[in-house]
Amino acid sequence: MASAHDDPVWTTHAVRILHDDVVTIEEHDVETPEGRRYRFPLVRSPGFAKVVPLLPNGDVVLVRQYRYAVGDTTLELPAGAIDDGEDPAATARRELAEEALLACDALEPLGEFRTSPGRMDERGFLFLARDCRPDPAARQHEPTEPVRLGLDEAIGLIGTEILAASSSLALLLARRRLDGADG
Repeated sequence: MASAHDDPVWTTHAVRILHDDVVTIEEHDVETPEGRRYRFPLVRSPGFAKVVPLLPNGDVVLVRQYRYAVGDTTLELPAGAIDDGEDPAATARRELAEEALLACDALEPLGEFRTSPGRMDERGFLFLARDCRPDPAARQHEPTEPVRLGLDEAIGLIGTEILAASSSLALLLARRRLDGADG
């Protein structure tokens, strides 16, 4: 893999902001090292944290929620955008409480990834929360329906009912961690 100092540098001549709210959509006037110049759309995102909540019996808790962008109800793991200056683990804990009404003593990082590096700068941070328990102080902030499944049953739904790539990756990384195969 090439290191950052080996990467070709593109020249940015101008940036125009097309939208600035939850995400920022920019249009960049860029020039490649080969001299090709064009408009490059770029989505900037604060990133998000996603958590795999495991109950003491080994079940995982996912959430059903309506997603306007796809016009359908999805089955996903609890997740949310990282607030400005917030640590991704704090986001994971917040979303665990707000969406699944659960708390945990410790979070284990499972890794991070780029969602779509061709057009976005968004990073996802994945966590495993073992021995989750009901959080009496938690208040649901969005209309989500917690769903309890066995971890292997949830993994079996990847590609059919679980279509969010980040939830799929988090479930697979959690299985790898639990099996002791991730070092």
